[in-house]
Amino acid sequence: MKKISLMLFCFLFLQGFVYAQEGSDIVATVNGKNITKTYVSNILKQDFENLPENQRTEENVSLLFNKIINQKIDELLLIDAAKQAKVQVSKEETDNAINNIKAKFADEKDFQNDLKKQGLTNKEFENEVKESLMKIKYVSNEIKRRAKDPSDAEIKNFYNNVISKIKGLDLNLSIRDEKLVSSVADTLKRTYAEQVKIRQIFIKYSDKFSKQQKKEVNQKINELKKELALQDMNFAQLSVKYSDDQNLRQKKGDLGFVLKEDITPEVADVVFSLNVGDYNKKPIKTNNGYHFFRVEEKKARMPIELDEVKDLLSDLLYKQHIQIEYDKLMAELKANSDIKIY
Repeated sequence: MKKISLMLFCFLFLQGFVYAQEGSDIVATVNGKNITKTYVSNILKQDFENLPENQRTEENVSLLFNKIINQKIDELLLIDAAKQAKVQVSKEETDNAINNIKAKFADEKDFQNDLKKQGLTNKEFENEVKESLMKIKYVSNEIKRRAKDPSDAEIKNFYNNVISKIKGLDLNLSIRDEKLVSSVADTLKRTYAEQVKIRQIFIKYSDKFSKQQKKEVNQKINELKKELALQDMNFAQLSVKYSDDQNLRQKKGDLGFVLKEDITPEVADVVFSLNVGDYNKKPIKTNNGYHFFRVEEKKARMPIELDEVKDLLSDLLYKQHIQIEYDKLMAELKANSDIKIY
């Protein structure tokens, strides 16, 4: 992919990188309403500036352009539909929304300067806010009418799919369902998995250390072992005293609850075999140093019962229904509209 600088981007855009009608500023029309190259350019430039340097490519500019066009098409379609449905927005609602927006600026002058940058008058801005509120109301009303609460059978089927996914079984699901089931399975698997709460003492070590440094590390470990055995200081205090990591010292070695998959196998094998209150007498050596762990608390793996997760699954399914119905709504509006992209 070819990287482009902001200066080159501006040049390409002005030279017609985004193609409009010959001799025209129009890049698309929606039921006779124009989407202009100037409008797209303003937004595209802002989005481009927010991209990391390594993502400023011609391909991404093209993707951003298409995204902006499609978002504006959806917006115009929804505003038209809201007007046809005679959605009402009061002056008070519009004024309240404008005041909320103004509150984000330092003062009125700062707000007016922002309007000028956008090429908007106060009246045009007020109209945009009103249309935006109409659009929101229209979508809300349509979704409430269309989206249905999931049935018990649907929730049970969702639950069964999640459990099957946790067990590693292959499911013949749509892309949308597969994404949702996988996400929930990952979350519940972690939530209900066996966990241990641990504290750590870390002593830095490297094979590249000098002989003197290695000797000092061995002395430090031997001193720590003696103090651990004497128990004159608790494990948290010893982590503050010995750990070669500032963040770990500040937390007194507390790593909270961890899952086996969160830590390296050599550490997991040890800490998950310890009883509460025990620590590993022999330090665990890794590529960055030596580690002592103390188990503070254990949580056994819990079965995932339908009754416990039913509300969560129902809420997620309803949100999926909303997205499905929204997609259907937009498809219907597009099918019954005159849309041209140049």
